[in-house]
Amino acid sequence: MQKKILSVFFTILFFGVVGVLYSFFDYTDDEIVETKEYPSPIDKKEKIQNLGKSWISSLVKNRNSSYFYPVNELYMHIDLHKYIAPKVKTYKLIIQNVDRYSLFCVMQTLQAFNLPFVFTKQKKAPTIYMGSDTKKRLKGIKSALARYGIDSKIIEEWK
Repeated sequence: MQKKILSVFFTILFFGVVGVLYSFFDYTDDEIVETKEYPSPIDKKEKIQNLGKSWISSLVKNRNSSYFYPVNELYMHIDLHKYIAPKVKTYKLIIQNVDRYSLFCVMQTLQAFNLPFVFTKQKKAPTIYMGSDTKKRLKGIKSALARYGIDSKIIEEWK
C-alpha cells in the first residue's frame, strides 16, 4: 500500500515539475514588433525654417521700444573701510643666548599680547617674525621679555 501511495505521489510531483518548467520555457512567438515612421530630415528643416520666419517677422513688425530687464535691479553701498583691518607691519624679534626656557617665555609673552608670530631657526639662534600695528605693543613685548631676563631687539622688516 505504501508503494502505491509513493508512486502516485512521485507521479504527481513529476508532472507538477514538468508543468512548471514548461510554463517557464514556453517559447511562443508573441513578440510585439513596433515600427516607427521617421520623417525625412528635409521635412524637419522646412518646418524649422517656417517657424523661424514667422518668429522673425513678428519681431520685425513689433516696433515697441520699451523693454524690461529679466531680473530686478538692486543697488547696494557697502563701506568696506569699516571692515578692512589696519595695515600690519612685520617685525623681527632677535634674541641672544636662547635656551628652552627663554623660548617658552617668548611664546607665552607673544600669545599674551595676541600677536601673530612665526619661529624660524637660522644658524644657531631662532628668529621670530611677528606682526603688529602699533609700536606701543612692541615696546610692551620688549619690557615683558626684560622682566624674564631675556635681551631682545625688534627690527622692522622691509618687503
